[in-house]
Amino acid sequence: MNWLSKIVSVSGLAEKAGEMVGDRVVSLVESEVTRYRNVEEGLGRLRRTSGRINCLLTDAEERRYIEDESVINWLNHLKSVSFDTDDLLDEYQTAINVHNHSANVAPSPSLKRKWYQIDLPTISPEWGPFQRRRFASEINKIDKRLDEISKSRKNLRLKGEDGKRKHSSHPSFHTGPCHDPARIIGRDDDKNEIVNLLIPAQTSASASAQKITVVPIHGAPGIGKTTLAQMVYDDPRLDCFNIKAWVCLTERCDVSTAMKKIYEKMTGLRCDFGDIGRLQERLREFLKMHEDNKFLLVIDNFWATDLHYWEMLRVPLLAGGDGSKVLITTRNERTYQIMQGVIQRPSLKGLDEEDCWQLIQSLSLSQGIINHDHEKLVSIGKEIAIRCHGSPMAAKALGAVLNGRSYEEWSDVLSEMRPLNDDINEAVRASLKISYHHLKYHLKRCFAYCSIFPNGYVFERDQVIRYWIAEGLIQPDGRRRLEAVGSKYFEELVWRSFFEKITIGTKGQNAKHFSRQIERYRMPSLMLDIAMEVSKYEFRSFESGKPLLEGNHDNPDQVRYASFLQPKNTNTVKLECLEPYSNLRTLKFCHELNEGVVVLNSIRAPFFRKFMHLRILDMSNSDLKLVPDSVGELIHLRFLGFSNTKITTLPEKICDLFNLQTLELKGCLKLAVLPEGLRRLINLRHLDLNLDWEEIIDSTEVALPQGIGELEGLQTLSRFNVTSSDKGQFCNISELNNLNLRGELCILNLEKVSTGHAEKANLQGKQFIENLMLRWHSSALNDEQLQQQSEEVINFLQPHNRLRCLWIVNYPGTKFPDWMGDTSFSSLETIRISNCNNDRFLPLLGQLNWLKNLLIDNITVDEITMPGGFPSLEHLQLLNLSSLQSLHVENEIPKLKQIDVSDCPNLLELVIHRHLHDKFERENCPNLSRIICVPLE
Repeated sequence: MNWLSKIVSVSGLAEKAGEMVGDRVVSLVESEVTRYRNVEEGLGRLRRTSGRINCLLTDAEERRYIEDESVINWLNHLKSVSFDTDDLLDEYQTAINVHNHSANVAPSPSLKRKWYQIDLPTISPEWGPFQRRRFASEINKIDKRLDEISKSRKNLRLKGEDGKRKHSSHPSFHTGPCHDPARIIGRDDDKNEIVNLLIPAQTSASASAQKITVVPIHGAPGIGKTTLAQMVYDDPRLDCFNIKAWVCLTERCDVSTAMKKIYEKMTGLRCDFGDIGRLQERLREFLKMHEDNKFLLVIDNFWATDLHYWEMLRVPLLAGGDGSKVLITTRNERTYQIMQGVIQRPSLKGLDEEDCWQLIQSLSLSQGIINHDHEKLVSIGKEIAIRCHGSPMAAKALGAVLNGRSYEEWSDVLSEMRPLNDDINEAVRASLKISYHHLKYHLKRCFAYCSIFPNGYVFERDQVIRYWIAEGLIQPDGRRRLEAVGSKYFEELVWRSFFEKITIGTKGQNAKHFSRQIERYRMPSLMLDIAMEVSKYEFRSFESGKPLLEGNHDNPDQVRYASFLQPKNTNTVKLECLEPYSNLRTLKFCHELNEGVVVLNSIRAPFFRKFMHLRILDMSNSDLKLVPDSVGELIHLRFLGFSNTKITTLPEKICDLFNLQTLELKGCLKLAVLPEGLRRLINLRHLDLNLDWEEIIDSTEVALPQGIGELEGLQTLSRFNVTSSDKGQFCNISELNNLNLRGELCILNLEKVSTGHAEKANLQGKQFIENLMLRWHSSALNDEQLQQQSEEVINFLQPHNRLRCLWIVNYPGTKFPDWMGDTSFSSLETIRISNCNNDRFLPLLGQLNWLKNLLIDNITVDEITMPGGFPSLEHLQLLNLSSLQSLHVENEIPKLKQIDVSDCPNLLELVIHRHLHDKFERENCPNLSRIICVPLE
């Protein structure tokens, strides 16, 4: 019997059952077909639902205090669905955008393969059935989860009016100095006491018997130790120290790292080795080498309690001059009790109630404006001040909360503070938590996101803002750039004391260069504790070889942000603990010591395929050498960081990252070439190739491919290497024409630039470039044919008059451009001229009304005569002038504060105005024997 006969012989019941099954199959197929056809409709519905979810979450965070754990869990589930919906919508929108873009620009074969391999919708008007089925399935899963969440809401009987209501009004934020000295209240007596202890003439006899005197500032967290130390450090009475340095130690910072920081800050030199014995010897030699080697060293957050740690740091400091001092801040009293030469001082007390009120008032009440509720506000404010328990951090945070608020809102804050007990640590922490609760929702999200930074981590403003943008945490504000909106967010968090600006300071013979200061910040440890608490469901901190750090909650599906921490003295990185967390949107690698190097070397290709939802991948400060192609499959990626790694190339597949906004390659000294398809990254906003300008040499190159000029949204291109014109695959300087760049621009190898291309570069039209380096190869100095060409080129490279810092290196011309003396440069404060053949630029620079800093180094001249002008010049520095024999500063320079002359071995004569004599400092000028002081006329 054949198979057909067997089917025919089946009983009637079977036939009837078959008909029923067949009908159901047909019905299911029809349902599936309907779903496939309605994918776009389903996505549109999800987009609308996503908007409503965000409104609900915003309302929950901004208008209610929610304490019920079941409600908090319900909101977390809702937030998790919101993340997944966002991923699905982003995947769909990416496919549409790539299709629209490819209609005008044919994508490379690798781009087509990429979309096929990860099973995205076909890059064509009509999707294939497999793509539609996958999207329909994902939409169905999200719909079911939303149904479950809706049922849970009914079971919880949640209503719109549930939760304690907050006032919905939000005061307008007015930016201002985040560390205005006028707002440092109640510390003058403490400052004067410490300054008097540090001034050598005021040191007690017992302390002066010690080679180094240690002055401690000890106190509870948030009591103002660092602020007080900063006040002391900036006091002009301590300018008697020829070397001043500020070092901040992070928690668990080992002694080698601490020694390295001290060496770098005191010498002003970069250190690339970590052997503590070598560091000690180098620092000892540096101090012995200088006659005026009396120093003031501030160590902020000194935490070690064992004597050996301090002794390792102290030994090389013994080479300093008599009267050298060390000022430390610490939470632990034992840290300084074990030290030799320490001056015993009582712990730093909190501010008194009146000072706390003055601090709150300076931030909360408009000066000179008294309304009808003023007296009531004063009464409530003084009650709040009492509950700050003397903590200036709490007073500042709450003062910012009260700014612009009504009497009822002040009363609410006081009510929230009434239950606080007398434990200062708990009271301060609770006050800061109140400050967090009163943030707007978008600021809460930005602050909580920063829990990815380890304790003591130092960050730059731009880095954090780029993270926020990549994660979609910045709300669009009309036509303003997202970076500008993010900057406003950042300033408000600084103003409210959630971030603090840190000091990086040196003074005296170690300050050999005019550095382009970059403001750096960190989160106070108490604030970081709050950030980790409020982000505990979404953030994880991993440690190599361990599943979870203490305090983390284990729910992998909800975790979106992670930092991977490599412990000190660990040479093997184990990434297995990350594998369950496939929903990660941010993955940042960092070393426990913050300045250490993460040992990655290379990562296998399959690793990234486990984290397909990543928007931020930051592998900076690691020993990474090879980047696998699989990085190019992370279609959601917005931020990719390889700064300070050992990479030499980047895979071409990176150019498939259609959504990429930031590619950070700072400090990549071995990177020689960028991928050819870079022009395809049409959403790229920041291509950060920054190198410390002091480290740039003739061999510093990274070849840029053709098409950079097509990246219309590019704002950051910090380094531009000009490549020979015969290599057509690389871009030339004319591609800068239409780019609206910002911040810093360093142009190298200008000897390869034609005048036509220089003119088309349009530097004069780039009004947001603040720091500019123009550099020729050193070989150009001896090429007579390049002299005239370089003079024409530099004429066409005139920058916009908003420029702040200009550095010209290896310029072979004999004539400097007239624009260098253009008085329209109203912001130009710093100029450095290096390796040039003459000093004919001085008359031009004397006309600049706002020039404050002038550094001249490695020029070949026998005599320098400062001409008239320079109305605002404060600091003149001459460095490495081997042929200089005579220096004349005869004309009065009214605002000049300091003249530094270093490494000028043949300098014989100095002619100087009498009023400048005390402002002259020299180093390594052994033949200077004649100093003539010219009296004022």
